[in-house]
Amino acid sequence: MTTIAVPPRRARTRARTTATRAPARRRVAPRAAAKAATKPLAIGRVGGLLALVTIFALVSAVVFHVVLAQNQMELDRLNGQIAKAQRTYEQRRLATNLLASPQRVIQEAQRLGLVVPPEPAQYLYVPNAPMPKSDDGSTADTMADWSKTKSSLGTTQP
Repeated sequence: MTTIAVPPRRARTRARTTATRAPARRRVAPRAAAKAATKPLAIGRVGGLLALVTIFALVSAVVFHVVLAQNQMELDRLNGQIAKAQRTYEQRRLATNLLASPQRVIQEAQRLGLVVPPEPAQYLYVPNAPMPKSDDGSTADTMADWSKTKSSLGTTQP
């Protein structure tokens, strides 16, 4: 044998109870009745507004994190490109230094048939140019004495 449960009764709302019983007890002013009826409505609006603000804050946080992650991925890509460019630069710098080394230049010159002179380089002396006072490795100052050396160098001043 099966028993059937009775469905629970609906709870009556307070405004309806007050409205139906109010005439029996005492008379409620129309302004107070309107105020009592709008109170649950105001609480519902505040709750809805609070829910909307919370949803907006959560969506804003998600959007912020997505943008942050995209920018971080872009930075990682740029850092990879920078590292690759630095490696290329270092390899080319090493190759340039090896090609410009004195030993390699001498070997390339000998391969082309050039020879190293047996004597040290010969200096050319300009007539009327001042000679260095001592052989300390410094050069003569021919630019200061331009008028003395002009006739032997040419017609225009550098």
